[in-house]
Amino acid sequence: PSMLRRNFIQSASSILLCSQLSSPSSADVETSLAPHPSEPYIRQPSSKEKFSYIVTPPKSFVPGNKPLKTHLDEINFSSPDVKGYTVGVTVDPVRISSIRQFGTPEEVAARVVTAEVNRDGVFQVTLAKDPVEDKDAGGCYDIEYISEGKRGIKHFTTRIFVRDGFLYVLTVQLKENDIDKTKEKEIMDCVRSFKPLMIST
Repeated sequence: PSMLRRNFIQSASSILLCSQLSSPSSADVETSLAPHPSEPYIRQPSSKEKFSYIVTPPKSFVPGNKPLKTHLDEINFSSPDVKGYTVGVTVDPVRISSIRQFGTPEEVAARVVTAEVNRDGVFQVTLAKDPVEDKDAGGCYDIEYISEGKRGIKHFTTRIFVRDGFLYVLTVQLKENDIDKTKEKEIMDCVRSFKPLMIST
């Protein structure tokens, strides 16, 4: 159990913060992946990759992969109009069958906050809302937190699933000063659209 917990802390902290490490530049964009506005992006499984998910980024977001991958699979979407407004999805293998084996929403949120506040240049991290489990969405955890540091104040919204041996994490990042009612709705629509998909055997 201790090894699993250490693996989760390492995976979750890096997964939830992956979009903070580097935003995709125009050179990183793969136009072949670009969805039409409001259309979902579906990560299809392959013969070697037995995972799949669906997510609908906000309108006009452009996809691109980071030059250096730090997860089994990851993709970032970014707004061409609002600097630092990004959506990131990562997938990593885990040896557990339920997110509850990682802990309660509060316990997982506490680890995420601790991992973020220990990052270089981060001064303070606070939860924006109480972490919750969305049973209607398939038993995922939703965590929102605000990170204050040298690069300003950033708002993170995350949704975490464990399904069929994989950890799926969606992270939406936006500067706190850029949040308004329209973007709040965009973020929540994106978060609610994210879920792992069943794979036919």
